[in-house]
Amino acid sequence: KEQCREWRKDHEETMICVECGQPVNDLHHQFRGAGIRLTRCEYCGCVADKYVEHELVIIFLDLVLHKPQAYRHVLFNRSEYCDAGISIRDVQLAFFAVVLEAYSHTQSRDNHSSWAELAQSSAWRGYTPPPDAWKEFAILIMFCFAKLCIFCILSVSAAYVLFRRKYPIVKYNYLVKSIVLSNFGRCFCILMMIWDYDSPRFLLTMINLFVFSSNFVAIQVWTGSTRMAPFFIVLAGWSARLLLETFVCTGLGYKPTAGLLSLRNDTDIVLYSELSTERSTFGQVQ
Repeated sequence: KEQCREWRKDHEETMICVECGQPVNDLHHQFRGAGIRLTRCEYCGCVADKYVEHELVIIFLDLVLHKPQAYRHVLFNRSEYCDAGISIRDVQLAFFAVVLEAYSHTQSRDNHSSWAELAQSSAWRGYTPPPDAWKEFAILIMFCFAKLCIFCILSVSAAYVLFRRKYPIVKYNYLVKSIVLSNFGRCFCILMMIWDYDSPRFLLTMINLFVFSSNFVAIQVWTGSTRMAPFFIVLAGWSARLLLETFVCTGLGYKPTAGLLSLRNDTDIVLYSELSTERSTFGQVQ
């Protein structure tokens, strides 16, 4: 029981007011029956966490709008306290972001002249990605994972340089959590699976700018500062990421050539359409 009380106490101390960032004991008081009253912060007098009674859609929209209150809610009040490392959900979100970024690389190749997403459904019958496409997609996943890792390493290193003498204890794992959370903007790469774009590189550039601004807001929430420290941390991480990407794409000359979910050209679309028609006809004859 004593250990449970201590764990509960430590967990409650990690809760903060989403408006001012000050710690609070709890987020709501529950009365007998179904009555619940949200806690007000002793420092600013506002409701400690208004997102307790909000739907996930509202929280997601506020994350898209770069509201620091939404980032504080997700980082500190919605997830369990982590003394070290990151949670399984953070790992899942990081993997999701890496896979989507890898897919976006396959759609931004230069020698791609048509989009299979716009092909008729009959063109996909009997179609399976070739082994080369799977191998290249696996390489792109490792490449994007390396970019995320080097971003986290350089960001943590920059934060260590800034705060090692200022604060005795710094939770760098929450810096990693904030970086992973702010990469949720990679989900907009799904739009490339739905609509056709004359210039996919423009869409990817806009997504990267959105992720950059999300990184800044999330790290600003983690530092609790509006000064140059968050910008310096983000700049260090993105500089390392861009250097790695430049070295691989320019120095080594690597460029994606085979799309995982795209047919190469209009001829391939016609061929796969004819192949699917022959297979369906053969099945009916049997």
